[in-house]
Amino acid sequence: MNDRLRLICDYMHYSCLPRLDRAQDKAAWYGNLLVDPDVPTFGTADTGAARVMAARILGEQVAARGIDRIRMGVTAGLDSRGLLGIALDVLGPDRIVAFTSGQPGNRDRELARYYTEAVLSEHSIVETQSGTYDTDAIVRAFSNRPPGFVGTLIGISKRTSTPVKNVGKLPSIAGYLGDAISGKRLHGRIHTDWQEACAAFVRKNDIYRPASKRVLASLLPAAYDPYHILPAKPFLPAELMGYDDQVDLCYRQHQRIRLSFKPYSPEEIGGHQPAAKLNLGKITIYDDPRIQKSYLQMPQEERLNQRFYKRMMLEQWPQIFRDLVSPDDPRWAPEPPPATQQEKLARSARSAGHTNWEMLWAENPNFNTFARTLMLSLAGRRLLHWLDPAGIVEELDRDPLGLGKIIVCLCSVELNIRAGRLPDAV
Repeated sequence: MNDRLRLICDYMHYSCLPRLDRAQDKAAWYGNLLVDPDVPTFGTADTGAARVMAARILGEQVAARGIDRIRMGVTAGLDSRGLLGIALDVLGPDRIVAFTSGQPGNRDRELARYYTEAVLSEHSIVETQSGTYDTDAIVRAFSNRPPGFVGTLIGISKRTSTPVKNVGKLPSIAGYLGDAISGKRLHGRIHTDWQEACAAFVRKNDIYRPASKRVLASLLPAAYDPYHILPAKPFLPAELMGYDDQVDLCYRQHQRIRLSFKPYSPEEIGGHQPAAKLNLGKITIYDDPRIQKSYLQMPQEERLNQRFYKRMMLEQWPQIFRDLVSPDDPRWAPEPPPATQQEKLARSARSAGHTNWEMLWAENPNFNTFARTLMLSLAGRRLLHWLDPAGIVEELDRDPLGLGKIIVCLCSVELNIRAGRLPDAV
């Protein structure tokens, strides 16, 4: 397989272009952090210390930027609600503009207001299903990324009705790295063998694996080797940093997820964007070295299934984490199996960034035209010789259920080609 085709396959597997040299640089950063005696940490005995440190970090960022008001998206996720608790400590409820984006019926969206009703007077729900998708705008956004980084089709390009549109320029806050640092990405297991940790990482990060196998079992050719990005030996000793953390934090978090949360570092900018852009982007807390070191040095059992993280959230902000107090409440019960095809369609892909791509294809004419045009354009390029994008469009017209990941993958490949981020020929 030639290098240009491998780049496309890397994207179609990992939703980014992961590189060993970037991972090595990040591993060296962690190696230094974890032995630095001057970086303060909190322990697991006092959950209040974790809350105090998080509030101190946000307070520092608020003061440095001269911020007195923020906007934040609130979901049912732990990271999102934890950030809300921290923001309440620092700013108070009157200086937080909260909103939740998603589509009607999305379980995460529907529950979000319940979590905030005891602490916030205003919380807007933003319906995204009827939004519009602008190909040129997305290509421009992809083009503005630093060299060597790709983009992925996410959420909504433009909203037709946004209750928070008048505060769009307010700085926002994001839960980047919260799940990974607190242990969710361990998926309840610690691998003590490097090769097993790498295999688990490759398996878990096949991002676009089709939810329905009726069309394709995989979007990737048999000749593609997803392991080629990984080293034969660990970056760091296991006693310093677990193997699962090494691959996840140095590849997925640093090279795929981080680029969604600007500002870019000077190294990433590389003269590509004006220096002023370094001051833009979302505020993050969980990626602060003090919090990262605190969690990474915890006993492993405190991070498995986010044991300490959940305990801290529940003890410190019980009004926001009522589901952890009463897990048997009917609101948290699994939904009954769907009875009809329409119910299946309405539930499909609900966890994929709060966007139901299959329902968008079926019910949003703008998105249908947008996605159809991109996939047929990709078919005309004949780059993906092992796939038939035009045939996939025909299958989507018959029934889109279970094919949402395929839509996102193929559209994103074409958008990255147009933005000059992926090869346009092999």
